[in-house]
Amino acid sequence: MWAARGARRRAVHGRGRRRAPWVRSRRRSYTDAPMRRPHLIAIAGASGAGKTTLAHHLADALEVGPAAVIPMDAYYRDHPEYDLAKRAAANYDSPDSIDVTLLRRQLDLLRAGRPAERPVYDFRTHRRTEATISLRPLPFLLLEGLLVLHWPAIRGMADTRVYIEIDQATALARRIARDRRERGRDEASVHRQWRATVWPGYLRWIAPSARFAHMTVDGAAPLEACVAAAIDQVRASAPATSAARSRSKTRAN
Repeated sequence: MWAARGARRRAVHGRGRRRAPWVRSRRRSYTDAPMRRPHLIAIAGASGAGKTTLAHHLADALEVGPAAVIPMDAYYRDHPEYDLAKRAAANYDSPDSIDVTLLRRQLDLLRAGRPAERPVYDFRTHRRTEATISLRPLPFLLLEGLLVLHWPAIRGMADTRVYIEIDQATALARRIARDRRERGRDEASVHRQWRATVWPGYLRWIAPSARFAHMTVDGAAPLEACVAAAIDQVRASAPATSAARSRSKTRAN
């Protein structure tokens, strides 16, 4: 398991921390910076691999903060016509469970420099709430979720694509701890869902998407090493992204 949060922050933000080349010593608001298309980082992997943890610590290292993290889980389809028992029994590991049209539309808005209002999903009721969360076109955006490298249209938007590998035992232990802590689940129900949909879905849709990643990191490795490796990949992706923008501007002129 990755280290405690305080230690992680010291590892990322302590002396000698590694920054992306565009990050200056003085924090600037996104409104101060010249407008450019956000650099989209997609992070995929099995349930319990550490996608959310890596996304938030990478956002801290890039100095854009938690507002830059976009969870794929927020885009689960809403089924008010189903009762709670039917919603709880649904397959949430299938690509069909995600409103990918809405996700793509909101990513298009952000990449065009416009804000978007993402949904908020309640895992206890398996429903979208009436609330939304504002997304802004920050210099870096981090999309994290099981299937973000599965869909060609979504992974095609990502400037940096990261896949997290993890062994099944570690992933399951993390899933049990999270679902008991955050989603009101008991261990037996987590085991049933894991066997019925989670691991079969991983084998069918998620693991095959690893080949589309620019880099793979070990979800059991020290977090600071994963953050540093991801920043190196962002740095490597930046020249290609800038060149593509320049070519696009030249064609437009």
